[in-house]
Amino acid sequence: PPPPQPDAGAEFDKVAHVYNEDTVEALGKFGKYRDTAFTYKCQYLKSILPKEPAGILDFGCGVGSNVPYLKKYFPNAKLFGCDVSPESIKIARANYEYCDFRAICVPNDLSCYKGKVDVVFVSTVFHHIPPAEHEKWLDGLYSIMKSGDYLVIFEHNVKNPITAKVVKNPIDEDAVMLDAKYCAQLVKSRFHGTSIKNKVIRTGGGNVKLRYTYFFPWRNRLFTEIERLLYFIPLGAQYCVHARKR
Repeated sequence: PPPPQPDAGAEFDKVAHVYNEDTVEALGKFGKYRDTAFTYKCQYLKSILPKEPAGILDFGCGVGSNVPYLKKYFPNAKLFGCDVSPESIKIARANYEYCDFRAICVPNDLSCYKGKVDVVFVSTVFHHIPPAEHEKWLDGLYSIMKSGDYLVIFEHNVKNPITAKVVKNPIDEDAVMLDAKYCAQLVKSRFHGTSIKNKVIRTGGGNVKLRYTYFFPWRNRLFTEIERLLYFIPLGAQYCVHARKR
């Protein structure tokens, strides 16, 4: 039988109270730019959505680091956050009362969000999920989405040497970084689109986009625009896979 996987919730419970500090330390000289990572993700999310969503689920929210940025860029959206670490959820609830947080254990626990959100936001979470469980968690997210809803996944880019080095820290010691094309294919396997050509129904993943991101840790309008032009170069510190459910 395969070796038992560590309990992710218990592992993150141990570091919940020092997670932000430990993350900054792990980033080394790039620690001062940590906040810009939250900013760029929300800016990117805003750029791909046709309108402000009614509800956003921050899946794997941890201690809620993304939440104030989601609130800033989507002030009218109802915010939800969930995580397998109960201790992290306690901290998040204490800091961000305007977000509805919940501890979850299994993909079926996500059913409570059905009909409540139209964007599922996943920020550097899947590399903490054992590969054997990727599909069932993705299925759980897919099951709560209706036609027109968006799934947006950000992950660390294994091909960026700085990112690969930073992720080799005690917080991420059990993490398995996802190759960008693997992540895109994982999403395509669920979010396939259909079209009719010459009276033949065809399926494909054309509604799934892979974009390499976060080439620059500092943020201003010029670098943001340059970064958008570099989306096809697989050297960004992170990448984004996003899809709209048909």
